[in-house]
Amino acid sequence: MRPLAASVTASMSVRLNSTAAVTVPEDLRPQAVELADGKIKTLLGEFDVNAPPANIRPELWTMYVAMLRRMTPGVVWQLKQRSLNWILFHAQNREELDMAFTMAEQWRARPLPITQTTTLLWVRACIRAKYPEIFMKMLLDRWKYRQMPVSLTLAHFIRSLGSLAAESGSDAEKLLDDAFRVFALYPYYDIAYDADAYGALVEACCEINTDEAWRRALLASEETLAHETPMITLEALRALERRSTERGESEMAERYGSLAKRSDIPAAGKLPAEYDEYGLPTVAFD
Repeated sequence: MRPLAASVTASMSVRLNSTAAVTVPEDLRPQAVELADGKIKTLLGEFDVNAPPANIRPELWTMYVAMLRRMTPGVVWQLKQRSLNWILFHAQNREELDMAFTMAEQWRARPLPITQTTTLLWVRACIRAKYPEIFMKMLLDRWKYRQMPVSLTLAHFIRSLGSLAAESGSDAEKLLDDAFRVFALYPYYDIAYDADAYGALVEACCEINTDEAWRRALLASEETLAHETPMITLEALRALERRSTERGESEMAERYGSLAKRSDIPAAGKLPAEYDEYGLPTVAFD
C-alpha cells in the first residue's frame, strides 16, 4: 500500500480522460495527517481512503472521506463549505453522483447551508451524467434537502429533460411528465413563472415531439400566448414554428413566426458558461 501522503498528492492530478485533469484547490486538499491511518472511521462507518469504489475517481473519494471525517464530533479539522460544490462540479457518472447525494444528506443533517450555486451545480451534474432522478428527488422535498433554485436553473433542467427524453425513447413519457412536475414546482419554491419557465417547457415538448408532447406544447404555449404580453421565449416560438411546419400546419407556423418577430419576446436566459476552480460561476446569476 502506498503511503497516504503520496496517495493524496498523486490523486490531485488524476485524469478523467486523456485531455481533462481534475485538480483539487490547495485550500480544499485534506491534510495527510488527518487521513494518515488509511482506514478512516466516520459517521457512516469505516472507509479506506486508498480504495475508492468502482467508477469513483481517487481525488473525489479522498475528498468525500475527508469531508465525512470532518463532520465527526470532536474532529479538529474544519469542513470547507466549498467542498461539496467542488465534488458536484467534477462528478461525471452515476456512482460519483450517488456518492455526492450521500454527502448531501449528511450535509443537511448537520445542517449546513445550500446555496443557489450548489443547486445549479446539481442540475449541471445530473444532466451531464444523464441521471436526473437525484435532482428530481431533492426538488420534490424542499424542506428536507433545502435546494435553492432560481427560475433560470429550473428552466435549464426542464429543457434538459426534453433533450434526455428525445435521446432515450423508452423513457420519454416519464421524462416529459417530470418536466411538467418541475414546472408545477415554481410556486412551491416561491418562484414566479416567467418567459424562461414557459419557454423551457414548450421547448422540451417540441424536442420530444411525440403526439402527446406536441399536444402539451400547444396547451402550455396557448396558456401564455393568450396574454397581451406573452411569457415565452424566442427559442420556444421558433421551435413551435419548426414543428408546425413539419406537421403540415402552415397557418400555425405562420402565426408562431409572426409572434417571434415581436420586440417584446425575449431570448432564453443563459446559465453561466465559465466557472472557477471551486466550481463557482465567474459571473453572477439569478
